[in-house]
Amino acid sequence: MKIVVVTDSHGKVSKFYDIIALENPAEVIWTGDHSWDGEECSFAFPEIKFHIVRGNCDIFDSKFNDNEILDIENKKIFITHGHLYEVKKDMYLLEKISEKYFVDIVCFGHTHIPYLKEKNGIIYFNPGALKDGNYGVIIIENQDIKFEMKKI
Repeated sequence: MKIVVVTDSHGKVSKFYDIIALENPAEVIWTGDHSWDGEECSFAFPEIKFHIVRGNCDIFDSKFNDNEILDIENKKIFITHGHLYEVKKDMYLLEKISEKYFVDIVCFGHTHIPYLKEKNGIIYFNPGALKDGNYGVIIIENQDIKFEMKKI
């Protein structure tokens, strides 16, 4: 299972079309700041399952939630933008809520800075801002998980 992870598109989605052509994912995780960009792209790729949450720039978007917990290939994935957990300050609040939910993976954005770290058995993954050409890939095969940070 290949999952593309994007965040912080801020209206710059043209690179996303190239990412889909290059990666051919089964699913996409879109972690906010211009959630409507994710929705627009989901219409362009109806064969791909999209999981979208809103960010701090999406306060008037009532179609999507602030957080979601997904079950993909028996992995529990928490998706959030990160602003509600003050990730620009530190990871403390995001780590505490992630531990409370007993998740395996956390996908977030907000900082525009790529981040990949494992702590207490949870992997925290922020691919960096799509508007800057950054995206991530998660590959889940059996119980193995591989994370890739990429730039287009």
